[in-house]
Amino acid sequence: MSAMAVLILSNPVLYSLELTPACNNRCRGCYNVFADERARPPLTLEGWRRILERIKPHAHLVKLTGGEPTLYPYFEGIVTQLRELDISFSLFTNGCWSAPERLVAFLKTVPQLRGLLISLHGATPAAHEAFSGVPGSFKRTVTNIRRATEAGLPVTISAVIHRRNLDQIQAILALTRNLGADHVAFNRYLGPRDPAIEPTDRQLRQAVLMIEALRQDGAPVKFGNCIPQCFVESSSTGCLSGVAYCTIDPGGNMRPCNHSPLKCGNLLAQSVEEAWQSAEMQRWRGMVPAVCHLCTAFPQCHGGCRAMAVELGLEKDPLAGAPLIAAQSPPERITLYEGLHPVGAYQLREEEFGYVLMRGNRIVPVAFAHKAVLDACNGQTTLKEIGADFGAEGLGLVAMLARKGVIELR
Repeated sequence: MSAMAVLILSNPVLYSLELTPACNNRCRGCYNVFADERARPPLTLEGWRRILERIKPHAHLVKLTGGEPTLYPYFEGIVTQLRELDISFSLFTNGCWSAPERLVAFLKTVPQLRGLLISLHGATPAAHEAFSGVPGSFKRTVTNIRRATEAGLPVTISAVIHRRNLDQIQAILALTRNLGADHVAFNRYLGPRDPAIEPTDRQLRQAVLMIEALRQDGAPVKFGNCIPQCFVESSSTGCLSGVAYCTIDPGGNMRPCNHSPLKCGNLLAQSVEEAWQSAEMQRWRGMVPAVCHLCTAFPQCHGGCRAMAVELGLEKDPLAGAPLIAAQSPPERITLYEGLHPVGAYQLREEEFGYVLMRGNRIVPVAFAHKAVLDACNGQTTLKEIGADFGAEGLGLVAMLARKGVIELR
């Protein structure tokens, strides 16, 4: 069996900006790893401006996070900078805001905001607060989710799967709908080892299968972080850290992801290219176990979570098992009606190896040779015409891109 490869972008296009380590929750599964940054004063607006100007030529989407990003002393200032530089961004927050009316009204004025990702770790106060560690946080979060959605802001719920919410998967989905949020992203637990809150492998596998069944029934659910396909087959996609994504911490350091303490350069003193091509980042990319490259699921999975492997002193993701050597189930099928018109719903980026189609967190590589098919996905050309011009190969490409969510069929 030949080894599988993952294409590395020449520069990251997805960024998490950790504005501050400060937080008003005390989550038992907190993943923040920048302990040495907690004693430092927060980076100034001038410092962040320098970083934003460096990432602007490459940034497809920036996520503001923390800690709790709204506790950054100059939060409105950095959002204003994103607006001035016309950089698209999302806000990852716990929803426990000190001035919720002001925040929502302010965010409504920023067209570059693509949406809010709000942490809600249960459908009841007991379940959520068992994770958040703060009494009353459930009510505050739920109230502010509703405030945001009623103001017209797009909201996705982020829920970590833990022992106290294992029986609430469907209830969390129901609450998501009731609050007017668009989706719920379920995440595996990636925090410190804690048997009181961390689910067993069997419990996690059952939860993933339930979420996947809901997704296949059309429910607005998805997976927010990587779950190896050799652990349980699902629609979870692999981590893009070091491939298309990186984190910038409160000190300006580039790290592969927000779960890893590995520093690969500092954007206050270095270019994006220098940090992205640094020896440290190359070492991170080389941490994928060799056996994973032989797995048929590697292009989707990317080898699982390297940060957890490093944290636990393991050679691979603790959930990873034996590599898959054959497809575990037939590929998802999509019906193409010849009268439909495919429409591109992506931004196009050119790399040495071909094009990259970007939509939200989705990154789909396409060969240069397929540019004519992409051009035909213009909302005017029918699938029948594409089939006549490009044959089965062209229709297959359209079907794949539709499954990946970067082309819409109308």
